[in-house]
Amino acid sequence: MRATILIAVTLVLTASAGAAPSKGWHGQWLCLPGAANDWCSVDLTRTIWLANGTHRDVQVSVPESPPIDCFYVYPTVAEDYQGNAPLKVEPEERETAITQASNFSHVCRVYAPLFRQVSARAGTVGPFGVVIPQGHYEYEAEDVRAAWHYYLAHYNNGRGVVLIGHSDGAFLLRDLLADEYAKFKHVFVSAILLGGNVTVDAQNRFHGIPACNSASELRCIVAYSSWDKTPPNNGFGESVKPPEHILCVNPGALKGGSGAITPIFAGINPQGIVPYGSVYVTYHFVEFPGLYTAKCVREGSRAWLLVSRVENPGDKRPTVYEALGPHMGLHAADVNMTLADLVNLVGAQSKSWLSH
Repeated sequence: MRATILIAVTLVLTASAGAAPSKGWHGQWLCLPGAANDWCSVDLTRTIWLANGTHRDVQVSVPESPPIDCFYVYPTVAEDYQGNAPLKVEPEERETAITQASNFSHVCRVYAPLFRQVSARAGTVGPFGVVIPQGHYEYEAEDVRAAWHYYLAHYNNGRGVVLIGHSDGAFLLRDLLADEYAKFKHVFVSAILLGGNVTVDAQNRFHGIPACNSASELRCIVAYSSWDKTPPNNGFGESVKPPEHILCVNPGALKGGSGAITPIFAGINPQGIVPYGSVYVTYHFVEFPGLYTAKCVREGSRAWLLVSRVENPGDKRPTVYEALGPHMGLHAADVNMTLADLVNLVGAQSKSWLSH
């Protein structure tokens, strides 16, 4: 009986690994305002934990018609035993939308397409020795651009829009901006491209788009990769040739220098900000004010957001750790380490958009 089950499981895995990818994007959304299953429309109740150990709950409003939109593309989270993920909502995508994107619904309508993401298991050996094929990155770009074009044609209606992406999502939106910015410049509010190594010229411009220097500035970019130390010499930013360099914009101090940053994380996935099993993960969303500062550091062509803990006497809140290992820094927490600041920035930009 056991042998029969093993053979059956192996056959299923082999069929899945060798399966042809589903046809391209044709209306599958992870977050779609007004839809029955909008995973960016969740209860945003936030528990604020202070340095003295006290905490309180805060209700966060979601306006019926915020003045601008956000278009979010998620990082690599798919763990399917095939090269490219299918176009269906799975737990990893759902959890990531809630963790990274849902809080933006306080200031914008959030649209997030599903796409045939290259699985984290692509190119590896799965159970029972089944080889998972390499994924096709071109499918990712095809799907995200198809969804973007559909959004512009059917949902935008001339509204301002912020592009938000992390890691793989940042790469995809970065390339979209490079290729098509002129076509949608008239509705472009800003881009938040985190953990994606946005390369800029000596004037901090990406294909003519400047770095954001104030909360009221429009048509600008925020980008950074977060670390709690100097990144190792493992290729991070080293392939960029001067005068070009990796962009770093600190959401806590847009004009430069050091500034306070405020993490918001979800209990379902704290991204290394607190350990799994800690008391904090029993809450829906948690905010840690007054615990961190950050500043952009540049060395040659490399630049990163250096995150430092504020040492408050008696503060027992845990310190963020490198959830993906020392070679990745605080990559898992890129979005959530400054989420309160990013949401506030988009809120300020929406006011500027209405008055521009």
